[in-house]
Amino acid sequence: MKIKFLTLFIICFFFKLSAQNIFPVKLENCKTDRFCLDCGDIKAAYNEEKFSKLESRLNESLNLNKISGAVKFQVLVDSKGNGCVLSHNDTSNSFITSKIVKELNDFDDWIPAISNDKKEEKVSITLVFVIKDGKITGRIERVDLKSFKKSFDAPQKPEIYNTSYVYKNDNLKNYNIKFWNKSNSNLSTGSSDHLAINKNDNVWYEVNEELFFYDGVKFKNSEQDIIPVGKYFAYFDMAVDNENTYWVSTTKGILSFKDGKWKYHLPAEIGIDGCYHIINNPKSGEVFFCADEGLMILKDGNWKILNQKNLPELPVNEVYYAKKDSKNRLWIGTFKGSLLIDENGKVTEFEKTKSILKGRCITSMTEDAKGNLYFGLYKNDKGTEMNSDEGIGVLSINGVWTKYTTENSGIPANHTSNMLYDNKENILWITSSSCGLIRFDPINNVWENYNNSNSNIPTSYIEDIDQDSKGNIFLATRYGMVKIEKK
Repeated sequence: MKIKFLTLFIICFFFKLSAQNIFPVKLENCKTDRFCLDCGDIKAAYNEEKFSKLESRLNESLNLNKISGAVKFQVLVDSKGNGCVLSHNDTSNSFITSKIVKELNDFDDWIPAISNDKKEEKVSITLVFVIKDGKITGRIERVDLKSFKKSFDAPQKPEIYNTSYVYKNDNLKNYNIKFWNKSNSNLSTGSSDHLAINKNDNVWYEVNEELFFYDGVKFKNSEQDIIPVGKYFAYFDMAVDNENTYWVSTTKGILSFKDGKWKYHLPAEIGIDGCYHIINNPKSGEVFFCADEGLMILKDGNWKILNQKNLPELPVNEVYYAKKDSKNRLWIGTFKGSLLIDENGKVTEFEKTKSILKGRCITSMTEDAKGNLYFGLYKNDKGTEMNSDEGIGVLSINGVWTKYTTENSGIPANHTSNMLYDNKENILWITSSSCGLIRFDPINNVWENYNNSNSNIPTSYIEDIDQDSKGNIFLATRYGMVKIEKK
């Protein structure tokens, strides 16, 4: 299965983890969304001779006299032997570290990891560079998975990039917030990226490589039972369709669950072996599977695909996100540009416009009862900027675009994970991998920010969000499942 996503901060290893860089200094110049941590029957490595030349270049260009120490780097290695530095632990951001980052990003003689005789799409490895006696040397430091798993016992502090807005959080007292993890349930320790709520208000929840079903009282382990799991098996994005069928993407392909039975959808029959996102469109009755091969659409049992062959305006086949709005307009996000196909079939290529969607990939979308649309955005080719100009885009029912960033609003961080408009409260809920849960009241233009520093939410790292029929909000986080109930 192909798994290559943008850097929305996600690590996936033997058990799947959610969007977390290993080291504190994050570099947002790597395009990936899922990868495994030092996995593989054959581990990722580098060409020894070429790496020695890299070390020589560093020693020749740097004055290392009277300097000693070590810096660790998290590097993503893809199946083509390219590398990209995702994070490091030098909080001083010294010139030496910057030089090493450049050399590692330019280095193209990595050896990909191999699992089951196939190259891994993306693997995270750790390199340590030591300066001693005026000389610098580098080597791979293999990950101690047992120690790494223990890091989930201590949530990180929230990162608030907006320093000018005062978060009063007046509405926090109006909610009961409850969470479940290993400490108070049979959930395993670790991170979750995804959840989905069915028509009976039951929650499908993945954590690590396990799948759970929550009936409102207890969690039941609900693993699929029709395909061999093997190594590095994991569950990814999920959704529930109009027929109350549960869909989930896994490392082995697409599965569905209905009437107590699992079904495996053969890649040769449906045309894809996995996807980035699964989105149900209640009004049209379509289920979208956003994949490397294009946008796969399921309706009334029939599968069809939109790709560059039948939609030449699509900049690349790799569709990261897609959804229809209440006017039957189709919005598509890719890392080379976003598209709109209106109800009459007219295509708008935003790369050819001056819209705020130019240079942006749509990563999430929600709609209020009036028809106003809210978009999560990713800046294509964002480089290393930590709080890049992404934010939330809003298209009003009058066709007017507005963009909220840390420069002009109370949003705590410009990079977001997912969002949901709560029509019961007229509130936009936004999840974040850095600052926690964001509550935005668009009527009164009030922003609030809930995280582990000011609420019962156990972490500032939140990925997915969904709502049941009673209005309760559920969150998939790095430290367990959260329920937010209005008092």
